[in-house]
Amino acid sequence: MLLAVSALVLSAAPMFAQGKLVMEKRLWVLRSSGEMVEYDPSTFAAKQTVKIPVEASQSPQSIAINRLGQILFAPAVSLPLAESDTQSPHKLWFWNGRTATAIDLGLKREVTTTGSNQAVTESAPAVYLSADGQHLFWFASQARRLQREDVDLSVTVEWQAWRTDTNGAGREDLASVKLPECRCPTGTCEESCPFGVVWIPNNGVADFFLMTQFVAGKTEPVYKASALYKEDGGKWTATPLADALRRVGDAAAGGAVVVEAIPDTGCCGWSNQSNDQTLVRNNGKTITVFDERASYKNADYDVSFYTSTAQLSPELDAVAMTVVATAEVNQPIELSEQGQADPEESKQIRKALTELPAVEVRTLSDAPHRVAFLPHATLVGWLNERELLIVEDHMLVTYNVSTGTRRRSNVRVEDAAHVFLR
Repeated sequence: MLLAVSALVLSAAPMFAQGKLVMEKRLWVLRSSGEMVEYDPSTFAAKQTVKIPVEASQSPQSIAINRLGQILFAPAVSLPLAESDTQSPHKLWFWNGRTATAIDLGLKREVTTTGSNQAVTESAPAVYLSADGQHLFWFASQARRLQREDVDLSVTVEWQAWRTDTNGAGREDLASVKLPECRCPTGTCEESCPFGVVWIPNNGVADFFLMTQFVAGKTEPVYKASALYKEDGGKWTATPLADALRRVGDAAAGGAVVVEAIPDTGCCGWSNQSNDQTLVRNNGKTITVFDERASYKNADYDVSFYTSTAQLSPELDAVAMTVVATAEVNQPIELSEQGQADPEESKQIRKALTELPAVEVRTLSDAPHRVAFLPHATLVGWLNERELLIVEDHMLVTYNVSTGTRRRSNVRVEDAAHVFLR
């Protein structure tokens, strides 16, 4: 695969702020032309261009970048695997800052006969960058399904974590959890049995990651248990968390501070059956930074307001969030399952929809309060302690939370998902 790069920067530039050494952020934009372009976050001048696989330009959710400028494109492959999944190679694409390599994902599917049943053993690793650029981290739920006539009877899952060098070699096992055998009464194990899923920081794995035992469910997901894995002296150890984490938006301080979104339980065609919230869990203390019902008074109508992204500020004293909704302006809004018509409530909901998506910033004090609300904007991230990078009308814009001033760039983007701030 041919790659073009106009310049090369292998490490982020250090700078000093308030007596502390910090690293200047790096900004990348994914182009539909199949290029990743790095811009100077201070001037928005283009710095370098990396040619990426064509399919990567259509799947920003499968791209990871760390602060060193390494780029990983690893398309997600989920269980259960089809027989055809292992008949053709599935490879990840890794750019180390100089050259690119293609590494086999190592999908596994083996079928054996067990009496009148068959046992299907399968694995589909998820791969992530390391923050230091020295490793790739691999996570997989290896499942052994007992089947009869292609119907799941039971499954035994062993969740595994390991790391390799950046060529995918030299496997080093880090952790594993073998879950009890689980019966599959519906004939599909994902509907009733837990599998391990991980969350890692945007900059790659440094010294912690989070793992949750997750059941996809038939009508709604179930979150069984979560653990914080930390590295100390080369050894990774797990600490069970008091409550299972739902959708993690951000985490910092070695996993001691976690932003968690509580999604709506709506199913079966309903969007608004419970209260969407976003919480910050800080060393055992929980702060509510977004509460749908308190903010939008929408219990009677089948439209849900929630945060699609959330990021902690560098000093961990504020959180920025993108607020979105399940309905759009000028579309009919139906009553919720138990709702009663309320013209004033309907009017307020319609007015709120005209502002979305919006970026909201709240403090992480004992009484969190809003310090910024930016209609028609989507969050990219924090440039520094007081400046946000947002997308407004497909343009990159900086916003100073302290002064309320904007700095509009000339960099046009498709959406915030195509922008990577590290």
